[in-house]
Amino acid sequence: MMTRRKVMKAIASGSAVAAASGALAAPGTGPGVLLGSVSRETSDGKTRYGKCLVPLPIRKMGEMSMFAAGADLLNGFPCNIIYAFGLEAGPLGLSREPHVHDHDEVVYFIGSDPRDIGDLGAEVSFKIGEKGREEDHIFSVPTAVVIPRGVWHCPMETLKFRKPFLCMAVSLTGKYEYHYSEAKSS
Repeated sequence: MMTRRKVMKAIASGSAVAAASGALAAPGTGPGVLLGSVSRETSDGKTRYGKCLVPLPIRKMGEMSMFAAGADLLNGFPCNIIYAFGLEAGPLGLSREPHVHDHDEVVYFIGSDPRDIGDLGAEVSFKIGEKGREEDHIFSVPTAVVIPRGVWHCPMETLKFRKPFLCMAVSLTGKYEYHYSEAKSS
């Protein structure tokens, strides 16, 4: 059985499928039985497997677009994904203050050129730790930032920008929630 830390390391290293198959299987059950309540209903009433295809809720926000999908949209799949691109220097994402989760999260920063995703095209600052005691981590190569539950993190900022890059957060939870230090809520 995999621990939460091993699952997060596997996800961060790109072994998400292996991690999901080993870590999300309920103890004492055979393969294919996931924790949570992934719907076994596949029909949308129009076709046999119509519910297996889930249109993503793309939101346009100024020059940027993004989507967020959790268990409520993904037929109960116990994961949450936020997917967007960095398009300019300055604040990155919607989290401008440090926050914390009751679940683990990994935030990926990947180049957007399909011929070379290894070229991030930017320099990014990612703060980890409580406000006033945070560490500022700066990187310019594709990076996965693994945040265990209970660890304060953000804001993120693009310091130098050359070309768009992918910023994707993956959380092992069906519902993405966060808490700010100053009694703000999700």
